[in-house]
Amino acid sequence: MTNPILEVRNVSKRFGGVEALRDVSLEVKRGSITGLIGPNGSGKSTLFNVITGFYKPDSGSVYFEGRRIDGLNPNEIYNIGIARTFQIPRLFGSLTTLENMMLSPRGQKGESLLRAPLRKAWVNEELQIANEVKNLLKEFNMDGAYRMVASSLSGGHVKMVETSKGILGRAKLILLDEPTAGVHYAVGRSLFEYISYLRKTANLTFFIIEHRIDLLFDYVDYVYVLHMGRLLSQGTPEEVASDPKVIEAYIGGA
Repeated sequence: MTNPILEVRNVSKRFGGVEALRDVSLEVKRGSITGLIGPNGSGKSTLFNVITGFYKPDSGSVYFEGRRIDGLNPNEIYNIGIARTFQIPRLFGSLTTLENMMLSPRGQKGESLLRAPLRKAWVNEELQIANEVKNLLKEFNMDGAYRMVASSLSGGHVKMVETSKGILGRAKLILLDEPTAGVHYAVGRSLFEYISYLRKTANLTFFIIEHRIDLLFDYVDYVYVLHMGRLLSQGTPEEVASDPKVIEAYIGGA
């Protein structure tokens, strides 16, 4: 694979006596939609946590755009252009959709302790961000949701809001952890259509954990398979789907 935006090199991670990841190496090509699959407990979310700085690898390294990042904290990794979602949505339930999304852009002037009391120093920027949020929601037929509190949104809308926050945060790479979990099949397909659209129009790269491989394989360019913390298989969706090792791992994990 050429022109990777993300490189994971020989990463291992243990929790006590449990080896969650063992010598995992993979690449995510810039501009791709890349999938990560595997039975429950195979190490998928642990790998995402290592990439985004929530865990430090015991060995190995992670590179983003050629820069080593496995020593950075999550905030620093977000600031260089990697955003992520979690299996359990993490919106602020008492805030509106608009307010939740307005938190995403990095380096806002109003976040400075010195500038915060000086409304004139940041009000125009805040209005600009608010307009950007409204236009983005309108583009995806969610313009009626911007005043709704996040706790009242449907599961599908929550997933779309979380994905959209990566755009507002000026991310280059977005890691999605089970984006269709808990939503209807039709909503899940709409979400993947949305992801595909964002890849093309916003020049984004996606790395996606997903259990609904029937959906995932219709949209991804390349797939990695983890099993018991190790890289079991990789290739196009067609190659992975026909790999006997993958079939056996899923039947065994069923």
